[in-house]
Amino acid sequence: MECRVLSIQSHVVRGYVGNKSATFPLQVLGFEVDSINSVQFSNHTGYAHWKGQVLTADELNVLYEGIKLNKVNRYDYILTGYSRDTSFLMTVVDIIQELKKANPSLVYVCDPVMGDQGAMYVPEYLLPVYRDNVVPLADILTPNQFEAELLTGRKITTEEDAVEVMDLLQKWDQRLSSSPAQTCPPDVGTSSWWPSGAKR
Repeated sequence: MECRVLSIQSHVVRGYVGNKSATFPLQVLGFEVDSINSVQFSNHTGYAHWKGQVLTADELNVLYEGIKLNKVNRYDYILTGYSRDTSFLMTVVDIIQELKKANPSLVYVCDPVMGDQGAMYVPEYLLPVYRDNVVPLADILTPNQFEAELLTGRKITTEEDAVEVMDLLQKWDQRLSSSPAQTCPPDVGTSSWWPSGAKR
C-alpha cells in the first residue's frame, strides 16, 4: 500500500533543515513525499546572513489548487515546519482541515519551528498563531525545549518541569502524541521512524 506524505517546510541551499532533511530519509523508508517549500533560503537563519525567497499564502494556494485539480491530494501524513508569515500559516491550517476531512485517519505532524536556545528566529506575532490555530490540529507535536516553553508559558529548568510541560501540552489536546501508528509502508514498520515521545 502506498503511503503519501505532504511536507510543507523550508528548503536551504547549504545545510540540512526542513524538506531538505526530511524528504530523502522518508523516501528511503518507502514513503511517497510531496514537498512544498515554505521558503527557499541560502542557508538557515541561524547564520549571520541569509538570502532567499518566502512563499506567500497566495502562492501556496496556487500549488495546492494544482494538486487538487489533478485529484492527487489524498495523504496519509502531513508534516509542517518553518514559516515566516501569518497568512501562510492560516492557509496551512485550511489545507490541513480539508485533508483531514477527506481522510479522517490522516496524521498531522507539527514541528512548531519558532526558535531555539532562548531566541526566536521567526516574528514574535507567529506564536499565538501556532498556539491557537496550528498546534490544536496536531496529532504529533515536536517542539524543542524553547518552543515548548513558548507554547505553554512555562520555563523548563528541571526534569520535573519538562514532564509538567509535556503534560500541559497533552492536556491541551488529548489526541496529541497519542494517535495510533499508521501501518504503511508495510515493509518498513512504524517503529523505525515514529517520532520519539509519541505514544502508539
